Amino acid sequence: MLAELSFDDFKDHRGGTFVVEGTGGRVEATLVAARLSPYASPGLLRRHPFAILFTAPAASDLGPQVYNIRHPEKGLMEGVFINPVVPAAADIAQAKDIRFYEAVFN
Repeated sequence: MLAELSFDDFKDHRGGTFVVEGTGGRVEATLVAARLSPYASPGLLRRHPFAILFTAPAASDLGPQVYNIRHPEKGLMEGVFINPVVPAAADIAQAKDIRFYEAVFN
């Protein structure tokens, strides 16, 4: 399933809640962005590379590792590598109350 995920699976779910599950438990995260990579090579890749950005409560502490993600409509997505990231300058003001996490799909 992981290899079949695409930008289209996430683009319409911005603002939606996903549950990130790992060895440390479960965290509810909000999808704040889904963006296509500008560096794709048409015809050479099975899918266009993309990234998704989540926010989660500041108390969450998702380290860089593989997680399972659940969504009410999309179901279970297993084996997604999620990494904490520094928020963009425009998001710094709200960053004291939330953490940012990204998953990149090549």
